[in-house]
Amino acid sequence: VCVCVCVCVCRFLVSEQDTRRLIKLRAANEVLFTGKRNAAKAAWKAILKELGLLGKVSTYQMSKKWDNLKRRYKDLKYPPVGMETAADGAASWPWFHLMNDAMEGRLGDSAPLLSPITHDDQPPDPAPRARPAHQPLPPDYDPYPEGPGGDGCERALAERLGGLEREWEMVERERLAVETERAGLERDRAGLEQDRGVVERDRAAVQADRQWLERERALMEQERAALDRERELLDNQRALILSSVGHSGHLNPLDCLHSKTIF
Repeated sequence: VCVCVCVCVCRFLVSEQDTRRLIKLRAANEVLFTGKRNAAKAAWKAILKELGLLGKVSTYQMSKKWDNLKRRYKDLKYPPVGMETAADGAASWPWFHLMNDAMEGRLGDSAPLLSPITHDDQPPDPAPRARPAHQPLPPDYDPYPEGPGGDGCERALAERLGGLEREWEMVERERLAVETERAGLERDRAGLEQDRGVVERDRAAVQADRQWLERERALMEQERAALDRERELLDNQRALILSSVGHSGHLNPLDCLHSKTIF
C-alpha cells in the first residue's frame, strides 16, 4: 500500500523551500482561517497563488499537507509515555523548530498577509477521486512526503508501527501488573477467611466455657440453698431442745442423763 501511495503522489512533491514558505504563510495568515464556511478554502487559494501552485495543487491537498505537518509536530513535541526516542526524532525532523515557532505564534510577521481568493479559478479537488476503489489510502497518508525521493511515507508508517508496538508493550506490562495485584488480593482474602475461621472457633470455645461456668454456678447455688435449709433445721431443733429444758424444773436423773446424751 505504501509503495502505491508514493508512486501516485510523486507528481505533487513539494520542495523544501516551498514547505518552508508554506509554514510561514500559514502561520502569518492564521487570521484568514476563521472557521466560517469556505473561509479556509479561500485562504488556501491565496497561499497556493503565493507559492505559484494555484491550479496545480488543490486546496484539499495543501490542507492535508498542513494537517500532516501539525500531526508530526505534535507527536514529537508531546510524545506518548515510553517513547524514549522522541527527542532524537524531533532533532532529525527538519521542520520541527519551524513548526514549533509557528505553533507558538512567533511567525506572525514572517510572511506577507494575503487576501483570500473567493472565485473558483482551479479544477475541483482531485485527491478523493484519484485513487482506485480497491487501493484505499491509509489514515496517515501524506500527499507531500518530506524530503526527496518520496520516502516519507515509509518512514511515517515505520514510526507509527514502532509507536504501536511500544504502546502494546506498555499495555502488556500493565496487564501483568494487574494480574499480580489480583493474585495478591486473592491470597489476602484467603488469609482473612482463615483468620475468620479461627475467630469463629475461639468464639465457640468461649461460649462453651461460659455455659459450663453457668452450670457450675447453678449447682453451687443449689448446694448453698440445701446447706442453708439444713442449718435452719438444726437451729430450730436446738431451739426446741433448749426451750424444753428451760421449762422443766424437776428433772429426774434419767431425764438429765438423757439430756446430756443429746447434747
